[in-house]
Order: sequence, then C-alpha cells, then structure tokens
Amino acid sequence: MIPEDVLPHLVDVEHPGRTTDRYENEVDDWSAGATTHAEVAAWLQQNTGAEDTDQRSAQIGEWLMICNPVDTAGNALTVHGSARVHWQGLDFEVIGPPGPAYTPAEFHHYEIRLKTVEG
Repeated sequence: MIPEDVLPHLVDVEHPGRTTDRYENEVDDWSAGATTHAEVAAWLQQNTGAEDTDQRSAQIGEWLMICNPVDTAGNALTVHGSARVHWQGLDFEVIGPPGPAYTPAEFHHYEIRLKTVEG
C-alpha cells in the first residue's frame, strides 16, 4: 500500500445503481439515491489536454489517478469502467479497466486513467 501522506487528493468515487428499463434490460442508474460513493485518498495528475473547436468549444483532459485498493474507511475499493470520479469541481469518467499494480508479494495499488470534457 502507498502511504496516505503521498496521496494528497481526496476524491469521491461514484458507482451507479442498477435498474430495469422499459425493455426489461438492466441499465446503470445515476439518479440521486441510487449511486454509491467511496471517499478515496489518491494522487491525480493531468497527462494530456486538448481543445476541440470543431462545431463546439470543448476542453478535454486525460488524467492518471493512483490510489490504494481501499477507501479512507478501510473498505475494499472496486473501480470499474462505469465509475465516475469527482474532485475539486471536476467530473471524470473512468477510461477502460483500472490497472492493478503489484509488488512481488501482493496487489499494491490501482492506476486508473480518467477523462474529463468541459463544453
């Protein structure tokens, strides 16, 4: 595990609930009260940034989040592609599966790619 004093960013990892749509398919439910949240100590850094000016003005950023496999309450942390991460007014989507990082002896931490789009 990474010592928490080198993980200075406190982020909110949000997972959707599940519901059934009108076609009887199970889908993600992002409505208030349906989601679950976990407070996580992490390191966040922006890797790339771009502007999309074709038919709109959008700021796009790709970030890396590094965190321990537990939340601040000590519960096991599960992160998957449908999760969202919130930090200092920014809302991120998880890009692909989180990358688990191992020591020779055990699972050590997650490396999670994030994307934010504004505009």
